[in-house]
Amino acid sequence: MINKAAMNSFRRQDRVLLAFQIVVWVSIMLAPGFIIYLFSPAGKVDYYLVTAASLIGPFAFLYFMSFYLLIPRLLEKGRKVYFILAVICTIMFANLHFFFFQNGSELGNKDYSLEEWKELSRIGFNVTMSVMLSLDIIVIVASYLHRSYIQSHRREQMLLEEKQKTIEAELVWLKNQLNPHFLFNSLNNISSLVQIDPDRAQDSIAQLSDLLRYALYESQKPYVRLAGEVEFMQNYIAMMKLRCSDKTEVTEDFQIGTGDVQIVPLLFISFIENAFKHGTSSNQESHVSVGLHVIGDKLVFECRNTNFPKDENDHSGSGIGLENTRRRLDLCYPGKYTWEQKIENEEYCIKIEIIV
Repeated sequence: MINKAAMNSFRRQDRVLLAFQIVVWVSIMLAPGFIIYLFSPAGKVDYYLVTAASLIGPFAFLYFMSFYLLIPRLLEKGRKVYFILAVICTIMFANLHFFFFQNGSELGNKDYSLEEWKELSRIGFNVTMSVMLSLDIIVIVASYLHRSYIQSHRREQMLLEEKQKTIEAELVWLKNQLNPHFLFNSLNNISSLVQIDPDRAQDSIAQLSDLLRYALYESQKPYVRLAGEVEFMQNYIAMMKLRCSDKTEVTEDFQIGTGDVQIVPLLFISFIENAFKHGTSSNQESHVSVGLHVIGDKLVFECRNTNFPKDENDHSGSGIGLENTRRRLDLCYPGKYTWEQKIENEEYCIKIEIIV
């Protein structure tokens, strides 16, 4: 069902459309008389205005009757026979004044005999009515085409609005799904520190509190400042480094300049999570490298980590974070990003370029 806001929007559109149509038809009726008046003796403006109105008025009447009554009430509801009958009656009513004009003008010219004048009048009447009937049909067809175009445009507008609402709802769902996933992985990391180093675990809890504050409040916005997002990633990396052994090397390279770049929140955190979760080891040499650069209108994110193949019995990491990130990129940056993912030289690498 169309909500109240949509109905009010349509009412506003209808009022604007009606005002526009009235202005156009009034201009059409006034234009011929005004143009003729400019090149005619003064004092005849009333005559020309009345003549223009008598000629164009029936067309305006047919247009408005068709647009606002006959087409929506009959044709669009499948009542085609009633529509045709109503059109015929409306055309006859709109052209009644021509019948009176015909009867009252038979003796208007004394150069012809009565019989000659009647014959000429009959021919003129038939020609005039044929022309008027053709123009009437053209006006009705034009009103139908105009109404069809407007209805089609409104349907497209509604579809675009519904599509936008669907995208927004899906983005909210994806973010709501990402936050618990982020919290789950963070708690797992802190849990592993509790037995090894309680003091460091306590520091991690404090850092997690700051991270959650950002994730719960700032991430509710559709876009955030890139500087704030970078600070969030740096804090997260600092927390993750607490659980890493001396055998893990962590490097960061954030070069975002001083511009006020806006970005979708929590977009790259899943890559960093996976890098620490699956690319580090307590007893083997490992490394994690995270970089983010602003180059012109392009944002380049790159994350590299040691590739430790998962054991067959290891069912952790369902990939939900990467799937969500890919879907969010599709929705927020359609056709404006590239995704490169590869494993080479025992190193896992993912690179995302976004035009912002």
